[in-house]
Amino acid sequence: MSKAIRRFFVERHGASAVEFALVAPVFLLLLLGIIELSRLVWTSHALHETAIATARCMAIPQFECEDGGVYDQKRSMSFAHAQAAVWIIDLDPADITLARNVSCSGLEGFSKATIEYRFETVIPELLTSLAGGSRLKAEACHANN
Repeated sequence: MSKAIRRFFVERHGASAVEFALVAPVFLLLLLGIIELSRLVWTSHALHETAIATARCMAIPQFECEDGGVYDQKRSMSFAHAQAAVWIIDLDPADITLARNVSCSGLEGFSKATIEYRFETVIPELLTSLAGGSRLKAEACHANN
């Protein structure tokens, strides 16, 4: 019997499979974490770009945000939603706050776009730190013409 036990510990067939089984879960969790963190940063960037474009559209009369040369809240809201859709982000109207002729950084006469969004991970069971969603907020101001 001792010869069989000794042979079991000396045998090297299947060692790579055991090592892979020990390392693979940690590696996959790390890889998925990097991917989800990258998605979070990308979504934050997309929200900021959307807020900047919307504030500019509100401040400088553009066809997408005006009606007959006059600022239109509804068209500006549609513009913000369309800009987010370009980044493949689906915003609810409640996520977007638009304000015209407000102060930004202590200066008057600005248009301001604020977007609040809840980022949801696709694997909340594995990445519990991102489970339940992370609130992202993007604000942008642009001087009115």
